[in-house]
Amino acid sequence: MMIVIASLSVAIVAFILYALERRSKGEPISWEQAGKLSIFSGLITSGVVFATTAEAVTDVANNVIEKAAEVQDMFVGSPSF
Repeated sequence: MMIVIASLSVAIVAFILYALERRSKGEPISWEQAGKLSIFSGLITSGVVFATTAEAVTDVANNVIEKAAEVQDMFVGSPSF
């Protein structure tokens, strides 16, 4: 849920900043540019939030630990020549 909230809030802020910048210059808002800016800023934010949240890191760490335990079990014991 945090990913959705963060990406939507950044997309809205990016749109507002773009609109204010255009208004300060007296130029019209290009809706295509505003949409691209909002969408890409939201996507980048969702990627950053996903990569830095504790849940994602914990899941990856647990998977690595499980795989390491499986590999270690494979090499335990005495050779039977």
